[in-house]
Amino acid sequence: QKVNHGSSSGLLVRTQRSLAPPTSLLGSLGVMAPLQRAMIHFLTGSKNEPNAVREALGERGTLQAGLRLDGPEVEFIVGVCEPEVGQYVDGRTEVTVADAVLRVFSKIHVCTYKDTFMYNYDRMLFDYIEPYFNSSQRCEFKVGFDFSHGGKRFSVVGVDPKDSMGVVGKDTVVFFEDHIERTVLESLHLLPYETGLPEKYRPTRLSLDEEGILRDYVRPYFEQRSSGLRKTDIVEIQGVKFKIMAMKPDPGDQVGGGVAKDTVLSCKGMALKESFAPASRAKGKAKAKAAAAQGSSGGGGGGGPTGGAQEE
Repeated sequence: QKVNHGSSSGLLVRTQRSLAPPTSLLGSLGVMAPLQRAMIHFLTGSKNEPNAVREALGERGTLQAGLRLDGPEVEFIVGVCEPEVGQYVDGRTEVTVADAVLRVFSKIHVCTYKDTFMYNYDRMLFDYIEPYFNSSQRCEFKVGFDFSHGGKRFSVVGVDPKDSMGVVGKDTVVFFEDHIERTVLESLHLLPYETGLPEKYRPTRLSLDEEGILRDYVRPYFEQRSSGLRKTDIVEIQGVKFKIMAMKPDPGDQVGGGVAKDTVLSCKGMALKESFAPASRAKGKAKAKAAAAQGSSGGGGGGGPTGGAQEE
């Protein structure tokens, strides 16, 4: 991957831009059901008094995980909701505040992957980067974090404070005018290890439910990850390890290749085993030598492994 540096400029993320829920959700669900429960995560730098929090929740109304809400002296991100999307009702929705307060970056540098770049940098900021940070932040992240929004792909290449973890808040300055070049893969073949993989994805010992694994593990993972992969790399997805078996084109060990919208993903084959056979054989040989040494000493009390080794 190569980062091309332009004349980066900073811009405060506008907190009221693109905060409406996706129209597809509104259209399919119609009138929102009331939320039963919602977790919220306070951000550093705001007092977050209970009345101000309730006011922000009430003004927003429809909640789902990832939304960042703010107001005078209040800023927080909505976490897990039950149901996943619903209407906040004061007095009926049970709101729980997470113990940990999320740290907020003062500055962040986000680069677009060049193969998904469109029109100009301002368009990428207003239509994709800002909406993501206002609607889809789920946890603290650091440099190297990949994300996508609306089919466009991005990576965080710098944060302030340096080497820290955090989230983007209302006062975070976003630098956005650079892009990243990468090799886009035409196809990628990977296989899961059997450890941790639920049995329902293994119809037989010698086969895999490829479509189920792609649907539940691989496609969601690569919707967000864009950085380079190398053949034989191992990636962990929802607690299951996957090994990269083949890719086209193969850009080599130094560069790696990234998944894009049209990359053909496959998981045909059988689950892999994590073998520790070499270590087991070595241990077995050691035991055999010890037994032989003990036998040659005539079985006396002093003829243990140490005595046998000295005789040799």
